[in-house]
Amino acid sequence: AAVDGSQTIALEVPTLRPGTPEREEEGREVGEDQLGGVVEEEEVIEIDRDELIRLYQEELVEKDRLTLMNNQLQHRLAEYFKRKKADERQEVEKSVTDQEQRYVKCLGALEEHEMELNRLRDTYDAILADAEEKRQEKQARVAEAAKEFAEFKQQVALASVNSRSGRQMSEKEIEQYEAMEEKKEKEVVLVRLENIRLRHKMKKKETQLKQKEELAEGLHLIDFEQLKIENTTYGEKIEERNEDLMKLRKKIMNTVQVLTHLKEKLQFVQAENAEKRKELEQVDTVLSKVYYSRISV
Repeated sequence: AAVDGSQTIALEVPTLRPGTPEREEEGREVGEDQLGGVVEEEEVIEIDRDELIRLYQEELVEKDRLTLMNNQLQHRLAEYFKRKKADERQEVEKSVTDQEQRYVKCLGALEEHEMELNRLRDTYDAILADAEEKRQEKQARVAEAAKEFAEFKQQVALASVNSRSGRQMSEKEIEQYEAMEEKKEKEVVLVRLENIRLRHKMKKKETQLKQKEELAEGLHLIDFEQLKIENTTYGEKIEERNEDLMKLRKKIMNTVQVLTHLKEKLQFVQAENAEKRKELEQVDTVLSKVYYSRISV
């Protein structure tokens, strides 16, 4: 394409020369001035062609350099992606192998746990069945004993006599007493359940309290003894401060008593001063009268 372009430029330029058939036909019609202008234009075009050829050659050199650089970079990219793909393949294979091993271990552990769970389930099912059988037997004996006791009470009640009226108790009164007794038994059952719940709660609180009283984890016996000594020292200091506080309270009480006595004495003195002031005013009044009476005489 570059050679074709250069040939095209070389062919186009000669077409502007006056020696061509077209220019010869036009030369018959134009004057010498026009021919001179054509010669100048031919020189300008020839200068542009040389410059274009030079630039074209420089671009060809730059193109070859860029092509070589592009090939080198593509080769490096190909090697990089090839190494990366190999590393990724190794990592994937390693990861898959690790995951398979972990999966096999997890399956083994799961099977062991399932076997242990089945064994425990069978054991506890047997224990539960045995306990359920014993419970049913005891419940049957309890129900039979309760039935016999109820029949015995009913027989005693039918044969009993009211202490107030002296007559035999009726069946209706016996039924009322039985209903009342049944109600009380239900209340006793609820109270027993509440008692059991509270006993378990108390036992739990006692266990927590015992754990708090024990030595904390990481606390040695020497540290505990040192803390006991410090606690005793602080207790003595507290007692001393309490004694000082009692002394201060006694002083405050004595001071309050003295202040109260002084206040009472002050009030008494003020009352005496008021009386003396009144007497003095009376004496001044008498003296004033005597004085004015003498002046008038």
